[in-house]
Amino acid sequence: MACLRTSTGGTPPADPLGEAMAAAVTDVLEGSTVDLTYAPSDGPPAEPPPEPGMATATGPGPSGWHATVTLRLDERVARLVASGRRTSIVELRDTLATEVLTDYLASRLGRPPRSDLVAETLEFLVELGGTRVESHDLTHGVIVADVLRDRPRLEFAYPRDVRAAKRAPLLFDGQRSVLVVDPEGRARTELQRHRFERLAPHVDPSHVHEDDSVESGSLVAAATSALGGLGFFVRADRSIWTFVDGQPLLVRRGEHWTAFPLELASLISRMIGGGSVAEMVTRAAFMISAQPGGAILAIVDDAAVLDGVVPPKDRYDLRHEVIRTAREIRPEARLHHLIDAEELDEHTLARLALLDGATVLDRHGRLLAYGAIVTSTDSEHEGARTAAAKTLSETARVVLKVSVDGDITVFRDGAHVATLLGRPAHFTP
Repeated sequence: MACLRTSTGGTPPADPLGEAMAAAVTDVLEGSTVDLTYAPSDGPPAEPPPEPGMATATGPGPSGWHATVTLRLDERVARLVASGRRTSIVELRDTLATEVLTDYLASRLGRPPRSDLVAETLEFLVELGGTRVESHDLTHGVIVADVLRDRPRLEFAYPRDVRAAKRAPLLFDGQRSVLVVDPEGRARTELQRHRFERLAPHVDPSHVHEDDSVESGSLVAAATSALGGLGFFVRADRSIWTFVDGQPLLVRRGEHWTAFPLELASLISRMIGGGSVAEMVTRAAFMISAQPGGAILAIVDDAAVLDGVVPPKDRYDLRHEVIRTAREIRPEARLHHLIDAEELDEHTLARLALLDGATVLDRHGRLLAYGAIVTSTDSEHEGARTAAAKTLSETARVVLKVSVDGDITVFRDGAHVATLLGRPAHFTP
């Protein structure tokens, strides 16, 4: 259902970010509604009266305006809230996620899966998130797809029978192997990274075999892209990622579920006025979010805007000019000539961005700087990475900051715009 946009006290300016995020939530939470309401910032925000199955979040909107997002849940989940039964916040969130994922899976299969399959799968994955086997931090990958339609000789129920085999998560770790489960909840076979073509002969093996972002669940994502269905991946950081059509859909981290912004790439493209770099930066940020480090990724209109903002020694685009003009070439500048980044891709971008400092590209995907030190006077009041991202966003079209916890924060014009995957501020379940 399309989101509704209303206002009090006049007509607010366009809010493409708010509308894109609301549209993404509406797409994910089928059957629910999302309303955007704006009110002048010099008055109280226009918050609707509470009702069962409703959540609201209020924060800064377009310049001079409050923005309030109101989510009304699907009737089935709303009944759970209004039933009078004592329901924990975590249970409500998991119930909502189960409903959403079951509906998504049914729409892709063309028929409903086993009624309790998604619920039991999520319960099992939550258990795995707090488990170690043979001194290993567990990861686990599974895809529910209708790819093997013959009746199996051995009935092996998922997750019940897999739960009893303690080493199963080590075998189907989601990085080298994914467990394939049919819609009836029967574990059928594994899909190995180096033998991907066994179940997906139409897929270019190099897109799977050479992917170095295994920690992010890339194999599970690739499996859903090739086979359809719904994929689940438990990361070593205990977060649970779900995938549809090769893209992350919902993420569970610290008992909170977040809808991954499927429209993030197109949103960034609109924010920078077009260009081919948005999708690459989005994929790199997703890959980095699975790593223990953080990063700053910035997109600028033109390299000239970095003059006086990024030191010449950190400018990859000035590597040849530095040789001609500098009497003594600094070691950092020498390294630029060893980096193969003329044709940049998300893997190289993610590798460079994990270095301390900012990585800057232009709108056409050309690398301008990496490991760039951006000084900020605000670093005394907030983290150095956050302060640097805000400062850089005063020059750049858009800046993405990936934290060590995996959150992705968007900055523009020196201000925080949105935090993705993190715990929403001012959110009332």
